[in-house]
Amino acid sequence: MEQSIENKRKYPRYETDAKIKFRIPYDFTAEVDFKITEEMIEGRDHTYIGFSKNISVHGLSFESPKRLETGDLLWMDLHLPKSEQVVFMQGEVCWCKSLDSSMEGKPRFQAGVQIAKVDGLDVEQTVYFDKTYGVVWSELLERVLGGFAKISRKKT
Repeated sequence: MEQSIENKRKYPRYETDAKIKFRIPYDFTAEVDFKITEEMIEGRDHTYIGFSKNISVHGLSFESPKRLETGDLLWMDLHLPKSEQVVFMQGEVCWCKSLDSSMEGKPRFQAGVQIAKVDGLDVEQTVYFDKTYGVVWSELLERVLGGFAKISRKKT
């Protein structure tokens, strides 16, 4: 019997609801398949807006109107709710799926991104097990959630 995604996940997910602005930077080291898109013709900004759904030790899921491809590199600004603070992240798209269209009939997508850097720090190097709270934690979770998830798991 096949395991569900939840059972395959290495780390727990924490629900989030934060605004994300993201860009797909150009990779000059790879061959570029240039094509003129409608966005280029109309001169639109290449910054897109989404909303986070959940976060883990080194991953993030969000919804947006932009279809992303596996392997796309992203630069993201996550705007923390009720705060002026912005968390800057770099990551790679692991998956993207189509969701039911919005009420306006516009397409919606949900993407999963593995975060490589948060505010310039290599996320993988910040992962640790917090013995006091019994959780695996990282700088990504600390910047986005603070101590909230640790406190909510504190043993009584």
